[in-house]
Amino acid sequence: MESRLTIFHLDDGKELRGGQRQLLYLVKELNSLGHDNTVVCRHNSPLHMAAQRKGFKTLTLPYYFEWDPLSALLLRRALKGLPPSGSPPILHTHTGHTAAVSWLSSVCLDCVRIAHRRVDFVPSRFTAHFKYTRAHGVIAISDAVRDILLKAGVPEEKIAVVNSTIDLDDTPWKPGEFGAYRSAARAALSAELGLPPDAFWAGSLIALVPHKDPENMVRAAAIVMKESPRVHFLLAGEGPLAERTAHLARMLKIQDRFRIIGYRKDPYKVLAALDLFVLSSCEEGMGSVLVEAMNAGLPIVATTAGGITDVVEDGANGLTVPPRDHQALAAAWLRLVNDGELRSRLAAEAHRRREDFSSPRMAALTLKCYEKAVEDLKRDRHPLE
Repeated sequence: MESRLTIFHLDDGKELRGGQRQLLYLVKELNSLGHDNTVVCRHNSPLHMAAQRKGFKTLTLPYYFEWDPLSALLLRRALKGLPPSGSPPILHTHTGHTAAVSWLSSVCLDCVRIAHRRVDFVPSRFTAHFKYTRAHGVIAISDAVRDILLKAGVPEEKIAVVNSTIDLDDTPWKPGEFGAYRSAARAALSAELGLPPDAFWAGSLIALVPHKDPENMVRAAAIVMKESPRVHFLLAGEGPLAERTAHLARMLKIQDRFRIIGYRKDPYKVLAALDLFVLSSCEEGMGSVLVEAMNAGLPIVATTAGGITDVVEDGANGLTVPPRDHQALAAAWLRLVNDGELRSRLAAEAHRRREDFSSPRMAALTLKCYEKAVEDLKRDRHPLE
């Protein structure tokens, strides 16, 4: 398909987290391919401001609630105002709630609806039917998410697996300059947090929410720190479990070496300073932060939750353990603390594999999903209902 596509990317998030960054990477690549993209987000949200800084077209909606008729009406007005084109506009929903707005706004209009699924829990029957089965195409970010959609009754022919990615152009160091960037990042964090510069720094960048299981990480850290006094841990993130996580660290008497440092706008300054990346999720669509850790050349210890195994191969570019098993997590963590040769080998392979998750590749696969859905609509295989 050679025609220029018109794509509306819907996201009602109030934060700038992994899913929003994926959206921005995709828009950048699709813009470079000559397609017309609009980011449809909340006014003055972090996503809105980030999209504006990058010069992307934006449309703001209130997104009052999931089936918000006002947001649907405003989007419908924008769709009806489009000039005639050889291809129908595409409504790509990047969050679960925006799928409802997409459906409402496009009733009886010639549009293609693409739904993105980033989480690995089973949707309700209603959600599966209206948001995914009745979409023209569904993008799952991992094999695990695809399998969940299949169990929920979404037709296999509608689902494509497109892994999350990173924008290698956003890497803040140039080839050959990582060592200097790491030294500066480590010195800055050492000065800010009072960390010993010669200690072993492990860390993670996560939202402090239940499915990331930060308490599992704290319990594992307590075991590791008892065995290895030189280990310190940096947990960058915020969320409803922040105080509970900090309280557990105090109860286990590791608060001096287990630091919760809040949300960071410059994640690579944390990642580059670390010696090891840890992800303790009990549910995970894929874990795009793992790819950022790979780009920073970090060895990884992670659970096998959800789609993590699409990214981390045990013994190749990291070590994996079962979810909710803090003892297994600690054992893998200690193995890497004590084996520098293994750390170096896993880190080198992780850095090599980052190319498998580049944003141009992700955009090319997404574009295939769009084109298939457009052709299917034109042949009336999946008419709007």
